[in-house]
Amino acid sequence: MTGNFYARLGVLGGFLAVILAGCTKTGSSSTSTPVTYVSVMNMAPYAPTADIFLNGSLASQTGGIAPGKYSLQYGPLQPGSYSVQFKKAGVDSLMAQIPASVFDTSGFYTLLLYNNAGSGAAQAAKIKDDFSMTTATNANYRFFNLSPDAPLVDLYLNNTLTLAYRSTADNIYDPSLNAFLSLTPTSYNIKVKVAGKDSVLASADVTLLQGGVYTVFLAGKSNNLSVNVLQAAY
Repeated sequence: MTGNFYARLGVLGGFLAVILAGCTKTGSSSTSTPVTYVSVMNMAPYAPTADIFLNGSLASQTGGIAPGKYSLQYGPLQPGSYSVQFKKAGVDSLMAQIPASVFDTSGFYTLLLYNNAGSGAAQAAKIKDDFSMTTATNANYRFFNLSPDAPLVDLYLNNTLTLAYRSTADNIYDPSLNAFLSLTPTSYNIKVKVAGKDSVLASADVTLLQGGVYTVFLAGKSNNLSVNVLQAAY
């Protein structure tokens, strides 16, 4: 793995002072210097583009992270204790913050900016991504409802109801929903429907690979909802 964090985000900017220059081998946790791994998701469609501050220091380049943008891979960060602030890009206006907490060596974390159901105020959370229960023989997935305009949804895989009545950002309030589930590796038609109804909000066709680890999430406003499938990589 080489290059800086945001070069792999699909958005402009990068962790400047705290991000390490690189590590030895793609997909390997073996590095010359201990690191922790961090990704960012701006899933707050009713908030402005955000700058990230770590321990009070700007950690994103000019332009910030627009709503709907997210890391395509985890980036390495020096382990330690960090407070995280999301501010309106280019302005010293705090939108949301995460109190100081430890980012452990070889740990994986997602920093999430989101809107609660029916609320325009941005919220922030740190998710610890635990891969210890994933398997190499199955595909592994979890589902997040990150749309403030879809307060209750059902998840269907190939027309089979898989998860029911998932509320907006419920994984923040129930950390067990951040765990990964196993399923047969194959191609899937993913549909997210209004909970208890046959009304499709968004859909996607994807192939989930053996040993792959995926975060499936609903995002966006009511007039632009989408199902996204993010494969874990670093």
